[in-house]
Amino acid sequence: MTAARTADVTTVGTALLDGAQRLRTAASPTARLDAEVLLAHVTGHDRAWLLAHPEAALDPDVVARLDSVLRRREAGEPIAYIRRFKEWHSLRIRTDRRALIPRPETELLAESTMAVIANRLGRNDAPVVAWEVATGSGAVAVAVAVRMRRALEDGRLTLIASDLSAEALELAVENLEAHGVGGVVTTAFADLLGPAGGLLPRPDVVVANLPYVPSAEVDARHGSLGHEPRIALDGGPDGLELLRRLFAQLAAHVAAGATVLLEIGVGQGSDVAALAPPGASVTVVPDLAGLDRVLRVDLPG
Repeated sequence: MTAARTADVTTVGTALLDGAQRLRTAASPTARLDAEVLLAHVTGHDRAWLLAHPEAALDPDVVARLDSVLRRREAGEPIAYIRRFKEWHSLRIRTDRRALIPRPETELLAESTMAVIANRLGRNDAPVVAWEVATGSGAVAVAVAVRMRRALEDGRLTLIASDLSAEALELAVENLEAHGVGGVVTTAFADLLGPAGGLLPRPDVVVANLPYVPSAEVDARHGSLGHEPRIALDGGPDGLELLRRLFAQLAAHVAAGATVLLEIGVGQGSDVAALAPPGASVTVVPDLAGLDRVLRVDLPG
């Protein structure tokens, strides 16, 4: 059945065709998909239902809401900010302009972190302290806490999530609480590992997705970079400024033999590895496309 529109009625099929054309004109690389996702958002129906019912009439208020979100998408605003959530690592993570949108590639960082923690928990009865620096939306901390809730509740694992942005930390707390793990994760307002060894314990595992985009690329404001918080993106002239600062703090703030897991940009593997302290073991973990994505640094014990 073909989609149709009368003078007073807009159908699902017509809304999708018109929406996709608008977004295609606005240079969206996924115009049709975006139109489907946004129409699903404003109607409450899933995409499968929309595709199966192109003849269904839309209420005028739905058409108006669709126009509003299409305008935002035409201006380049990310879908995750429009819908206020991102499906990530089988979790629904709240998203807004307070923090970076969780990327699919960061799932590798979360999985690598959980593997390292599990290995340490399996060695002996010694408790493990893991610390996510620059937690942002809290996505990685949520994933670790949900997977390792029992170890957290038993006191075998301490998980800390910190950020320099009070707004981002607020969002992280909301996500932790939304997934029922707010009570087992310690959150802290902190500049990297500043409180470690003082107000907070020295971590055995450090995980961080620090800003690693060069300033000039952030300045160009392409795509979502024009909408996400600069503090979560800008890694300085070469993208490594925050990573250098973190490495400089390790000796004074982490436990002996600690493991550091860092998300890095494509092509940054050798440059970041060169920052590791003497005696450290460094491994670059590629993503599914074979690109440098996570740097693992095992410090001497």
